[in-house]
Amino acid sequence: MKFQTAFISKTGGRKVNEDYCSFMESEGFGCYFLADGLGGHKGGALAASIAGEKLLEAFAAAPGFSGAHLVNYLENARQAFIAEKKRQGKFSMKTTLVVLLSDFKKVFWAHIGDSRLYYFQSGRLAFQTKDHSVPQRLASSGEISAEKIRYHEDRNRLTRAFDGDDLSRIDFLKRPVDVSNGDSFLLCSDGFWEYVLEPEMEEDLLVSRSPEAWLSSMEKRLSKRAKANHDNYSALAVMVESF
Repeated sequence: MKFQTAFISKTGGRKVNEDYCSFMESEGFGCYFLADGLGGHKGGALAASIAGEKLLEAFAAAPGFSGAHLVNYLENARQAFIAEKKRQGKFSMKTTLVVLLSDFKKVFWAHIGDSRLYYFQSGRLAFQTKDHSVPQRLASSGEISAEKIRYHEDRNRLTRAFDGDDLSRIDFLKRPVDVSNGDSFLLCSDGFWEYVLEPEMEEDLLVSRSPEAWLSSMEKRLSKRAKANHDNYSALAVMVESF
């Protein structure tokens, strides 16, 4: 399979972009990463960039595809994260993250926090990660509907984030998923999915012939709805095609 990829990462209504978004493809493998540094903690931008840069650095040094590879890449990011916290004296810095790993036949993914991965098959949403947040916990227990997560007063209260502790709090896909022609993935921060509803993601995907076009359509929706001081927003789109 062939992966077409594009991403956007914007400051939104803020002065500093604390999101990090990038990807790398090498030797028949691909690694796609997005993080959202926690603005309420010192070093949000640093947290996101260290996690992303060091994870992709580990991938570049030893490209591969397995659950063990993904754990090793994240462990490299964790070790660098700990060292940077000590060097900078920013012991409270944290970030969300979501990562997709592929051999262009199958995929693994992992995430922590409220940055999301959406998986679409033939233009329709087949799976999305669950946030590590207070409203997601309420939705999972049936106290609120999933649709109310976006608008809940505690939406920004996370129950988990990447802070350099062990990897046990990260949710990993247990077994790889086969990909097919027409599959698509969207990795995005909460500053993005807050303003773009899942049916709209599907609607825009169905009429888009490239990841750039898909992102552009969704960004237009976001721009119309976002308030002047809205959060940073980032999204990485992958479309799967057969050769």
